Amino acid sequence: MRTYEKILVAAVVTLPLVGAFIGAPFVRPDTSDLNRSPAPFPDLGAGDLLDADEFASISAWLRDRVPLRRQVRYVDTKFDREVFGEINSGNVLLGRDGWLFFEPAIGLALQPDYDPADLRAGVSRLKRQIEAAGKRFLFIVAPDKPTVYPGYLRERDQRRQSEVRGRLERFRALMRHEPVDGFIDIWDEMAAAASLAPEPIYFPRDTHWTTQGSLVAADMVLDALAPGLSGAPGSSGAPGLPGSLEIKRIRPRDFIPDLVKNAGFDHSEVIQIPDFERPGIRWKTSGASKSGRTRTIGFTAKTADEAEAPLLPRIAVICDSYGNALHRSLRLFFESTTFLHTGSLGTKRARKALAEADIVI
Repeated sequence: MRTYEKILVAAVVTLPLVGAFIGAPFVRPDTSDLNRSPAPFPDLGAGDLLDADEFASISAWLRDRVPLRRQVRYVDTKFDREVFGEINSGNVLLGRDGWLFFEPAIGLALQPDYDPADLRAGVSRLKRQIEAAGKRFLFIVAPDKPTVYPGYLRERDQRRQSEVRGRLERFRALMRHEPVDGFIDIWDEMAAAASLAPEPIYFPRDTHWTTQGSLVAADMVLDALAPGLSGAPGSSGAPGLPGSLEIKRIRPRDFIPDLVKNAGFDHSEVIQIPDFERPGIRWKTSGASKSGRTRTIGFTAKTADEAEAPLLPRIAVICDSYGNALHRSLRLFFESTTFLHTGSLGTKRARKALAEADIVI
């Protein structure tokens, strides 16, 4: 090969890489399809360039900023799905009948050295801290989708999930034997609702529960705080959830399920979002603040007649993304309701809401 040919080949190979490196800092990263924030550029010090871990951190930063990253990933995913019938994503499991599942829901639950006593100790520690601040404590776990719908997992993942289920049952047995006041176990109620509901109470291609699924949790929260508000059998007082909730309207919304995005696709679905109202109650948004990709959002409510439509005291709900589906129901039952995503607890608004809350869940 002649010299100029070698130079030409080298240029064809290296120039795109050089261009990607130079252009990366000017590309606005978007890793929403990976369900995580973009990798930050590492803090480099003297001698760090000789550290393999620092090179790995720089590489991760570059990968998230490569031009057309999402488009290339989409083509790669489409090829894997249509040719091999698989999803090449470490975070997504292909289930039966088109269902998708979040792999860490099973994988993280199978980590070694599991001890239910450690989990109970963590709940107890939170309880002491919150009650020391003069507030009422509640703790509720949103079961992962594989716990409620194991039948849609493929056979191999069903076997793994059965081991996860055994661990969960050990924790539940411990909490029944040595209860922590304020802990709410909703797993049986979620399973019962799933068997009775005409439609799934979790999105088949998303990690989260639907509004209908979230109402199970909201009902149990209200029943724990004020049985007369919950609509529980045998309870007295004003009708509550779901009895006193009325559907004001149902809004269709284009929606890309998170597991579809995580798998590398961008196929949207249309879902129906209900807006609830409660007779005698008026509510409004009291403000929101963001911290990265997470946020704190608050609501206040007023009643025209406390006897007919009572309101509970101020509540702060510390939650992950499952809490989003609780906004439309819980905000109608408390004087103020503030949802604080676990990633936004450092914001000024979050600290203020926690200081002012009578109840922390």
